[in-house]
Amino acid sequence: METSSTILQRMAGLSRPDMQALQLGKLRRQMARLEAASPFYRERWRKAGVSADALRSLDDLRRLPMIGKADCLADQNAHPPFGDRLGIPASEVALVCMTGGTSGQGQEIYGRSRRDLVQQGYFHLLPWYIAGLRPGDVALNCVPSGGLTTGGWGPTEGLRAAGALPLTVGGTMSTDAKIDLMCRFDSVAFIYASTNYLHTLTEALRRRGIDPRRQFPKLKAAFIAAEGYPVEWAEQIEDFWGATLHEGYGSTQGAGFICATSEAGVVAPGHRRGVMQCFDWHVIVEIIDPETGEAVKPGEFGEVVLTNLDIEGSAAIRFRTGDRVRLMPLEAAGNGRAWTGIESGTIGRYDDMMKIRGNNVWPNAVDLAVFAHKEVAEYLGRVFVDDKARTEVVVRLALKPECAAWDESARAALLEQVRAAIKQRTNVHMIVEEVPRDALPYFENKARRWTDERPQGYRLGMDK
Repeated sequence: METSSTILQRMAGLSRPDMQALQLGKLRRQMARLEAASPFYRERWRKAGVSADALRSLDDLRRLPMIGKADCLADQNAHPPFGDRLGIPASEVALVCMTGGTSGQGQEIYGRSRRDLVQQGYFHLLPWYIAGLRPGDVALNCVPSGGLTTGGWGPTEGLRAAGALPLTVGGTMSTDAKIDLMCRFDSVAFIYASTNYLHTLTEALRRRGIDPRRQFPKLKAAFIAAEGYPVEWAEQIEDFWGATLHEGYGSTQGAGFICATSEAGVVAPGHRRGVMQCFDWHVIVEIIDPETGEAVKPGEFGEVVLTNLDIEGSAAIRFRTGDRVRLMPLEAAGNGRAWTGIESGTIGRYDDMMKIRGNNVWPNAVDLAVFAHKEVAEYLGRVFVDDKARTEVVVRLALKPECAAWDESARAALLEQVRAAIKQRTNVHMIVEEVPRDALPYFENKARRWTDERPQGYRLGMDK
């Protein structure tokens, strides 16, 4: 069995045409298997007039109809529990995974084979190996384990496959208890957490006066996922922890991480963003214009559409994720790997976009404006209709403890800087207010910083 090192070396040596030839061969094999095993895909492809035998190039992939969450939910409701898209007999399902249901549309169910379960661990190990995780390293896993999520099983399998010593503390310990455990295992070499939980952990260390550079001298890398961030925040994190910051992007449909930063991490020379490179030999990642369905050009934002090449159970073929990313040129990572590139730190959701006073406002854009100011500890945003039927936006933020001695003029100047930065990024004037840190939540996993109360305001206006 090949190791992560040999796989990465072999794939790094492939030219782009060679990688695409490998993808095409795997795609034909996957389609032929699903044509025989999955009525869901077989019928859709028959109606589209395409088959595995008819694929001549990767351009033919666009002839396959795309699917989305609604298609999967309808399929599993009509043919419970897994739907007709399952590519193995139900008796061979070794693990059940479900999506989080955060979109409000329901939870997709994914059946995994025993081989898929190993793959989920491998899809976590690959990016962590690139980040420097090695056998024997003490690794702190802050993401809740177990349950029915891919994120609950993949990390545990990945750390096992890495031969690391896992401290799996997500969902079972308070932040202070996690820090106490880290201090007992002061040889911690690797941290895995959501973007916002690493922020919370950093805040807690500052509050307790613990210098991680001295307390955890063996720390090599912190690995984040799930949310965007400004480059300035990433640089502050690396400076505070004395370790390289890495990022990965994945999903339940991808059965784990489908891309991750290179050895250089999320910050490129010149205070620029790094690039996450896709594991193209396992997944085909298309970035499309969500309105037209056409592929975007490097440098442009678009929606991720993914196709599993190796998953046996509930394989996703041309699945529209709803995730908004920026496609990067192949050479942008600067390491010679001809793998699909996505900009780090700017991933968002199309369904998170808010229309405010005629402007498309992405929560991630406000994150970038606010957290570019190192003095800010946390914030919440609120959109509402006031008593004069006007749309208003209020951003409530808390400052870090080191700002406690600031006078009113210094605080007012910072609030104005944040307000101006938000206006520049969103074209929307927002009211910025300071509140005590305890007035805002401490996010354990994905942050939900925004509430849109306009529908309630509209209803109240109708009642007058």
